Amino acid sequence: MKLIKTLIFLFLLTFTTHAFAKSNDYYQMVITNVLTNCKSDECRKAIFEQEVHIAFFNLMDAILNQLQFELSQEKKKGPFSFH
Repeated sequence: MKLIKTLIFLFLLTFTTHAFAKSNDYYQMVITNVLTNCKSDECRKAIFEQEVHIAFFNLMDAILNQLQFELSQEKKKGPFSFH
């Protein structure tokens, strides 16, 4: 049980403190669902892994979009422009 509590804490700390985080209400709903509907550690682990994967892919998507934007801005400047 201590492992589950630690995972919940790390999950919340990691994915609710960055700019791309979902609302706190969403995470409260996920935690409530895990604590009330999941009786096994495997169920809890699966839900947390799914949430971590979704959050990771959303973050990577945002990073790639930012890089794409910055590259498009560099292309518009042309090859001989200096900063």
